Amino acid sequence: MTSKISRISRWPWVISALVVLLGLTGTILGARPDRPSPRTAGSGNLSQEAHRAVLFEGYEIAAAFKVWERIVGISSYAHDNDLLQRVMPGLRQIPSPGTGFAVNMEGLMALKPDLVVTWDRKPDYVEFMRRRGLPVFTFYPEGLEELRRDTLRLGRLLGQPERAEQVTEMVNRSLEALQRRLAGIPAAARPRVVWLWGKPTTITGNKGVVGDLITRAGGINLGSTIDDFNRELSMETMVELNPQVVLIWGSASFGVADLLRDPKWQTIEAVKNRRVFKASRASTWSPRVVLLAWWMARCFFPQVISQAEFSQATQRFYRDCFGISYEEAP
Repeated sequence: MTSKISRISRWPWVISALVVLLGLTGTILGARPDRPSPRTAGSGNLSQEAHRAVLFEGYEIAAAFKVWERIVGISSYAHDNDLLQRVMPGLRQIPSPGTGFAVNMEGLMALKPDLVVTWDRKPDYVEFMRRRGLPVFTFYPEGLEELRRDTLRLGRLLGQPERAEQVTEMVNRSLEALQRRLAGIPAAARPRVVWLWGKPTTITGNKGVVGDLITRAGGINLGSTIDDFNRELSMETMVELNPQVVLIWGSASFGVADLLRDPKWQTIEAVKNRRVFKASRASTWSPRVVLLAWWMARCFFPQVISQAEFSQATQRFYRDCFGISYEEAP
């Protein structure tokens, strides 16, 4: 089993390097891939408060800070974000110089930002920006504690340190309340879980926020032996893992029905018992991890976490954090 999970192809890294080399001269165009692993880490040495920020990442965090007057550019993905559409009526009026995957450097420079927030998946891009004098804040949290750290850092950079403290405390309180509700569940009753990313055989590993959320919600992450953010497995290995619950990333192109009718999945316990669920499109780098944690617990233990309790927890959090009611997607 371990040897099967450990196999990694080197070809995606070769292709990624070629794309970066081609893209630094202009805009890179491409599809949004699965959550990859970063090649480097760190946020840079930033100390000055920003007044003209471009957010390729972190825009759901900024939504809790209510600092839209400081945001001069945003990822094109943010224009379709359900949360931002509700809290920022003029969202589409904010220019977009691309995404963290594909930056339009000319458009970015024209915005004259004093802060660019992005991720470390494209370290050559980050260095390219810094060489042109742009202050860059990068983050790629490897768990909930790092998400808390980066939320506090972003709050300081956007002039909202106190609000950032409040937001992280809200997240902590809600997650702690969830764990208290699940404290009496015996270890033998905790389900074996996989979280699937952009492909039905790409599962989350032991790095990243999702693995932490599965544990906080009372599940057993079957990818915990994978020392990475995610890994693509063979279908044979997935069958051997035999998860009791399957969770699907909200932005995946496939859904619950696809797995339930796929002949290759029919021997898997989660499919046989119809315990396959697709998450909302809430970011996992956001205060909305609270929503995902309570949703996971509801999927794992419907006899413990009722729909009413889930709704109450999420309504309270949305009101306090974002100033809006929680509306469950259809």
